[in-house]
Amino acid sequence: MKFFWPVSNSLAALYGAAVVGLAAALMHLWVGLDTKGFGSLLSAISILAFHTLALMVIGRQPGSGRLLKAVALFWHLGLWLFVWTLCAGVLKLPLYHSALAPIGGQILIISWLMLAISAWRKDVR
Repeated sequence: MKFFWPVSNSLAALYGAAVVGLAAALMHLWVGLDTKGFGSLLSAISILAFHTLALMVIGRQPGSGRLLKAVALFWHLGLWLFVWTLCAGVLKLPLYHSALAPIGGQILIISWLMLAISAWRKDVR
């Protein structure tokens, strides 16, 4: 697992690039989108941007323990399920399954609660 944080940080950097690309696409597509589609894409971009920054912060913590690695892993999984599902649904992309968005959202919520627990663990500090 010595490559966990470099891989996680690299993925987070790619998410940052995706945020910029999705925001640019949204600006070009917004005229053809209905209100629900626009809101879904805006929500996906916002969540991806926020979690990109959060991943970069915890990925730079010295001595990050197993719990923080689990948080980062769950953030990655939750983002892929939630953001991809929202974008795929609006943009009519392949592999769209609407049931994955709520699962991704729940994974993101659980991982934030895990982060809250990590603040009280001695092995993480």
